[in-house]
Amino acid sequence: MLVDTHCHIDMFDDPVAVAQTYDRAQVGCVMTTMLPSHFALSLPYLKPFRTIRPALGMHPLRSAEGQSEIQRFNDLVRSAEYIGEIGMDLGPEGRKTRETQSAILQSILPMIGAGKFVSVHSRNANEEVCFLLDEHGIDPVCFHYFTGGVKAAEQLVAKGHYFSVNHRMLRSNKHRRIVGVVPRDRVLVESDGPFLTKRPLAMIENACAELGEIWRTCRAETEDILARNFSRCRTAAPHREGRSP
Repeated sequence: MLVDTHCHIDMFDDPVAVAQTYDRAQVGCVMTTMLPSHFALSLPYLKPFRTIRPALGMHPLRSAEGQSEIQRFNDLVRSAEYIGEIGMDLGPEGRKTRETQSAILQSILPMIGAGKFVSVHSRNANEEVCFLLDEHGIDPVCFHYFTGGVKAAEQLVAKGHYFSVNHRMLRSNKHRRIVGVVPRDRVLVESDGPFLTKRPLAMIENACAELGEIWRTCRAETEDILARNFSRCRTAAPHREGRSP
């Protein structure tokens, strides 16, 4: 099954209608959330939808609220198979909360055990995020909408991590260069709806088509590659002493 690995269904005007479109299309979706309270609130509404995977999130740009929800994250993380989005954001909006973001991330990473799919936000912060992932032995994870450049992408590939890409990225020369250094067995697709699109399924369809052109694969083969990648992108048993760089 094709899977949208990063979509904020709960942020749409009509989340249930969006979930229904994924179910009807038989396309999976990792529904990333901003806070643990959002994750908990969404669970009862998602039970009828077989293709929706709710993800436990702690968005770095919601760190002011997130400080009071660390214990809630801890209470929920054991039962959550999907985690996201978490990470750090040192763009213009996030710089002022850098220390808080770092403290929250360091608090929640030790709670993440093996077998989780983890979607990571790292805008202008990939080095710091990577350091903390290494420190807590969390790998592999999926870097969502990665903007860190070719060299940084190569370093993350060497550590075993994955990357989720969307159609907008694949229409950009900068991001196509990044995709060019990422092995096809480390690539996933995302819509990042509703922030990038109000039509997430169309975004996923277009991303698959673009990847097929880049890889020179037919649609069925492209979807098969992406499905296998998604099944493999799961955290291993944490390395408590950290990894060597």
